[in-house]
Amino acid sequence: MTQSKYDKNSVASIFEFALKLTGKSLSEAVQLPEGVANVRNRGDLGSLIEKYYFEHTPPNNHDPDFKEAGLELKTTGVVQKSMRYRAKERLVLTMINYQTITDEHWEQSALLKKCRLMLILFYLYSKEVAVIDRRFVLKPLLYAIPESDVSQIRRDWEAIRQRVRNGEAHKLSEGDTYYLGACRKGAGGEKESLRSQPFSNQGAKARAFSFKQGYLNKLLDGQNEDYAVLGINKEITFEEATQKKFEPYVGKTLEEISVKLNYFKKSKNHKGFHKEIANRILAQNGRNVIELEKAGIEIKTIRLTKSGRPRESMSFPGFNYMEIINENWEDSSFFEKLERRFLFVIFQSDISGGERLLKAVYWNMPFEDRIESKRVWEETKSRVSTDARNLPKSSESRVAHVRPKARDGQDKQLTPQGDMQVKKSFWLNSSYIAKVISGF
Repeated sequence: MTQSKYDKNSVASIFEFALKLTGKSLSEAVQLPEGVANVRNRGDLGSLIEKYYFEHTPPNNHDPDFKEAGLELKTTGVVQKSMRYRAKERLVLTMINYQTITDEHWEQSALLKKCRLMLILFYLYSKEVAVIDRRFVLKPLLYAIPESDVSQIRRDWEAIRQRVRNGEAHKLSEGDTYYLGACRKGAGGEKESLRSQPFSNQGAKARAFSFKQGYLNKLLDGQNEDYAVLGINKEITFEEATQKKFEPYVGKTLEEISVKLNYFKKSKNHKGFHKEIANRILAQNGRNVIELEKAGIEIKTIRLTKSGRPRESMSFPGFNYMEIINENWEDSSFFEKLERRFLFVIFQSDISGGERLLKAVYWNMPFEDRIESKRVWEETKSRVSTDARNLPKSSESRVAHVRPKARDGQDKQLTPQGDMQVKKSFWLNSSYIAKVISGF
């Protein structure tokens, strides 16, 4: 039956069969059993595709789905933005086994064994559309790690392995790495059972290797866009390549940098100018840098006074009063942001009143500070449900607080108490940012 449709031993045959799904949903491609067809919004689409389209049962071990062909099958959602498709989320690859990874080497790793070659199917995600009716809007992609990315993905894998070797599996964060992440992959919440790790008695939440959302977006883009290059390779790391870009400008005034880049303020109150300067240091014509895009790096410019104190706190995403009361911490936008890696570009005022570029450094929030941020988030959630006017202040936490972030005083949202309050967001305290910077 299936053998007449494609050859499970042949990558080319499996790929050609997958091509026939393009433009169709699972329900359109095959006649589904009544029980599956009637359960409208449940089930893992990847498993359903494997079972009902490919008529294949993958091995119940760490081998690729199509073991004989050495091919792993992945199904992932995309959304349409600005006339092009963007990844809905990261691409989960395989679970991290804390007990075995410490003795692995990259070339023989469980990750490479399973995901050395992948067939990725892209469907259009919509919450309102049943999984079996979600259409595969792009041609499938046959993916093997490109030579340009091997060095960085290997470094990322080794960084994750080292965390586990250090007895710090419970401290893992997606912000520890660049392309290959250690994403959360458990039930979530306080009742989630923890996994044991070999060099610590501290239980760790389940995590999986994944390609970051930005990395997946670059796979979707292909080579269609004109990107600048940071210059990472086998010998040069992310940090080294970035420092090489900024080094000629460190210590120079903003005016001197503007002249050198031939890019100037449009007005005295030109908002975002410092970030635009940082972007042009990385790529003189202001193009996007492909490595930063792949890694999902967010640039944050920090302006210090002469004494070295940040001029302001650092803003993070806003929240909806009516939605946060039903959210879990690990599903929140604040959690998602704090799992990221940032590039801090720091300017400091000098005695003449001008500003000079002090340094540029990568940073992600340490485990202990993420725990404190979680506490602030949970306290916010609790208070919103009873009194959305009284939310955590900077004096209540060494790390974060809540305050307004709105267009103006009329930019408001409905609260659970039935009144309208100005929109608010989470902020990292300026005192906390000062402490972070002092450690660089």
